[in-house]
Amino acid sequence: MKIRNNSIMIAALGMALVFSATGCSVFKPSSSQEGSGKGLKGWVETERNNAEKETSIAKSKAKKDEKAAKAEAEKVIAKVDGKLQHIAEGLEDGKISGDWSIETVLGKKAVGETAPFIKFVPDENRIYGNNGCNTINGFYSSDSAGKTISFTNLATTMMMCGQNNITDAEIGEALGLTAKYTIEKGNDDESILRFFDAGGKQVMELMHRDFHFLDGTWAVTAIDGEKVDVKGMKIALDVDEKRLHGNTGCNIINGVLETDMDAANSISFSRIGMTRMACPDSGWETRMMVALEEAVTAKKVSADEIEFIGSNGKQVMLLKKSSPIED
Repeated sequence: MKIRNNSIMIAALGMALVFSATGCSVFKPSSSQEGSGKGLKGWVETERNNAEKETSIAKSKAKKDEKAAKAEAEKVIAKVDGKLQHIAEGLEDGKISGDWSIETVLGKKAVGETAPFIKFVPDENRIYGNNGCNTINGFYSSDSAGKTISFTNLATTMMMCGQNNITDAEIGEALGLTAKYTIEKGNDDESILRFFDAGGKQVMELMHRDFHFLDGTWAVTAIDGEKVDVKGMKIALDVDEKRLHGNTGCNIINGVLETDMDAANSISFSRIGMTRMACPDSGWETRMMVALEEAVTAKKVSADEIEFIGSNGKQVMLLKKSSPIED
């Protein structure tokens, strides 16, 4: 009996070694929980629990991403609103800010290869601009109570100008002579800025050109007077960066926004590039691109609406303030 029992033990041990060597199992272990002896049912429950955990994590991350995107959009909107408010308050208080086209200088009409202008940046006490041929920049100090102003460290690029009889040199001379200023309302409620020398003689007249009402994201609601029902058709504009970004409802577009100091609210869009995804042929995408090319003027319709006007004086596009573009 002793020998027989030993034989049985040896046989059992041999079978165990065979199963161990072949790796045979009725279910595949996938986690530490499978070792609890629950078998196939336990494995299924474990995998279901793991899937539920992964789903919960994914939902939580998506919610955080949505909150972050919303917070970023609100931050951009607040920045634009603050910029517009800053410009409006500056003009009311007699402070100088924003973009001004140079209309006359030292008794002459300001003439340049490009429209001469100056941009005032109060937070930095700096000016940027163009004298009709070369870019100009420098610093300024002003007193809105005493209406005094002076310019320092003025510098320009040194490009050769192809056009004769432009007033680039006179603009530099006038800025050097400037000691006082006034801001007043002109025709069409536009603000006029005048610079005077120490003796009270006018040396420069400038017209306020504020394009920052264009900043932000806009949904396209009408083209050529016809209501647009394309979901996601939007454009985002940044005046300082001269940038156009948009979505036709199918394709992404990018381009350049140009503002013209020669006339109030004169704009143009150029170098517009577009992705080439296959889209439903509704015709709205083509009409959107044509309208952007035809736009020559932008006007504020209300607090949350703007319109683009074509060279014939008719509206080519109506836009309404919207949430950021989802590419």
